[in-house]
Amino acid sequence: MDDHELAGYLAELAGAELLHFRQEGIRSGTNSWVLRDKGDLISHNLLIEQLSRHRPQDAVLSEEGSDDQRRLDADRVWIIDPLDGSQDYPYNGSDEWAVHVALIEDGELKAGAVSCPSLNRHYSTAMRYPDERQIREERIVVSNRWNAYQAAYVAEAIGARLASCGSAGIKASLVIGEDADVYIHNSGLYEWDVCAPVAVARAAGLSACQLDGSDFKFNKKAPIVRGLVICHSELLDEVLNVLNSG
Repeated sequence: MDDHELAGYLAELAGAELLHFRQEGIRSGTNSWVLRDKGDLISHNLLIEQLSRHRPQDAVLSEEGSDDQRRLDADRVWIIDPLDGSQDYPYNGSDEWAVHVALIEDGELKAGAVSCPSLNRHYSTAMRYPDERQIREERIVVSNRWNAYQAAYVAEAIGARLASCGSAGIKASLVIGEDADVYIHNSGLYEWDVCAPVAVARAAGLSACQLDGSDFKFNKKAPIVRGLVICHSELLDEVLNVLNSG
């Protein structure tokens, strides 16, 4: 498998394991906090084991693992979120969680995958996407459930409806799957939240950048991301003008 195929394979594999574990846990009455924490750990361990098998020389940065600073000098770093949207994961009927797998090579985002198992949606940089994308007649801006004032401002300015949901991967997948037009997240993100969604969005022909329009720098010592915009390319200037109008 090449890196693109491996990212997709790993995200789907971990997603399937998480889906099975949740079903069994809910059936047996496992406490939701235990279900969330164990699910996170199961997915993390599976991804680490698989990466050790398939790419033993590569470094890894995981939300659930200790941060080995040797990654800063590594040529290749996998950045993973074993369970994005962990607050929603334990609850039967919740679709708003995902698995993120991405690869940074020589400082550049090379490959990525986002798996949304409950929705049966799986996106990766190995896939082929339509050459042309349509903007919805009824524009939709998606954002997080809290502190979404900037997204609300953009939605009003461009004549769109605002929708909110959990998981960065889910929100990105809505734009990738043409169920929404813009995803705005103004704070509280880390590289494991952003890398895979950005990789897949760009592979699908979408624009992805920070709130000021600048590109991302990944594999930083402090892996914090200040904000995120994913949208149809023809909407990007309009969205950024609103976000940065003062």
